[in-house]
Amino acid sequence: MTRTDNRGIRLVIITWFGTRALLLGIAVGIMATTGMSIAQVLTHWDVEHYLAIATHGYRDPLDVAFFPGLPLLMAGFNALGLPVVIATAIAAQVASAAAAWALHRIGGAPMACLWLLAPMTVFTAVPYTEPFFCAAAFWAWERGMNRRWGQMAALAAIACGLRVSGVFLLAAMVVLVATQANRGFAAKARDTAWLLLPATVLGGYVVFLHHLTGSWTAWYSAQGQGWQRNLSWPWEALWTTLPLTAESYWPGRPEVPLIFRFEIVSVALGYLSALWCLMKRRWAEFTWVGVNVVVLSSSGWFMSVNRAVLLWFPLFGMIGSLLAWRPKSSGARSAWTVLRVLLLIADLGLIAWWAYCFGTGAWAS
Repeated sequence: MTRTDNRGIRLVIITWFGTRALLLGIAVGIMATTGMSIAQVLTHWDVEHYLAIATHGYRDPLDVAFFPGLPLLMAGFNALGLPVVIATAIAAQVASAAAAWALHRIGGAPMACLWLLAPMTVFTAVPYTEPFFCAAAFWAWERGMNRRWGQMAALAAIACGLRVSGVFLLAAMVVLVATQANRGFAAKARDTAWLLLPATVLGGYVVFLHHLTGSWTAWYSAQGQGWQRNLSWPWEALWTTLPLTAESYWPGRPEVPLIFRFEIVSVALGYLSALWCLMKRRWAEFTWVGVNVVVLSSSGWFMSVNRAVLLWFPLFGMIGSLLAWRPKSSGARSAWTVLRVLLLIADLGLIAWWAYCFGTGAWAS
């Protein structure tokens, strides 16, 4: 391992510890000012759904919108007599570290560090699916890049049990296999066959929901009934989202219009990163980001796109390439360095604000 590699690994480790320390500090501050316990700080929004499924199964018809992977993990912690929310949050820290390690292998230290520094990184540290899905999906991608097809398929299967994004991952991995160099059609067909394993996981959940509800479209129906997610054109979804960015629409809830403004920015970043992958002829990465952003921006309104950004690892490669630019003149280089420092400070402020919103139960999509 070279000295450069060692420096990169150290930087990723420092960034991981730094972001975890910041998030913990925000949580402690919330506890001190509100009297909430750490479990209460961590138990907001989707966490309540996952806990309900882990405890009672899919008793609420809307809960079928959530895949069973994380509730099964929670149920396992409960069976061991561990405090479920805290144990899952600790596991999320391990998963976020594993995801960052995979990104370091895929795109180097800048990609991994920028992922950890994403403004919505609080969702890599709480009992949500993002840290676990990213760990499984990113390592599946890394294994696929190295043609370890069995390992890729097993990790993708884990990802497919966690969230519907596994469908998009499967599509991108088909492209990843199909575009490998120096392999004939028969060899690629054999390699692609490995993806039947994660496809079986997805199919198994569909069959389970049909057995439970009698409907083959139970997941989609729950999304529509519970979260108003229905197919639309992207511009229609944008038109629906724009009024939600007005402060007058949310009296007494100043964080909500800001979050919806970020949703629009996140959609724009998704399309930009997909275009960047296309220009670089990174077909599998283009498929991964492109399918994600098209589906999320065609779902009635822009919602939870902010969290989906964490899945789009090529975006962090694109941002890393932009930040690595070096002006020719010394004065411009100094100004660029100052600007990057200011961007980092602003980013840390956003991380703290987003974590505060989540920890206090404010809207933090």
